[in-house]
Amino acid sequence: MAVVEVTVVPIGSEGPSLSEYVSKALEELEDTDLKYELTSSGTILQGDLDEVLAVAKRMHESVFDQEISRVVTYLQIDDRRDKSLTIRGKKESVEKKMKDST
Repeated sequence: MAVVEVTVVPIGSEGPSLSEYVSKALEELEDTDLKYELTSSGTILQGDLDEVLAVAKRMHESVFDQEISRVVTYLQIDDRRDKSLTIRGKKESVEKKMKDST
């Protein structure tokens, strides 16, 4: 299972707000079984890598419209093969280490 952060950035929007485009990209997650978490600067997806990459491509494509003719999408892939990897598990591991160090 992979944990992938996806950040979709439309280039050339009329104003500085991108929430309209982020919501379009997130609509691509509605008919999937992927777990996801919206953050302030991207969306974290959890699932089979092939499925996650297919959805990330749809997210990228979804923000093109008559106004937007260029989109830059960043992917960060965390794919472990030695043990199960989850969004929650990654957070809990860091929180435990923070607690143990105090």
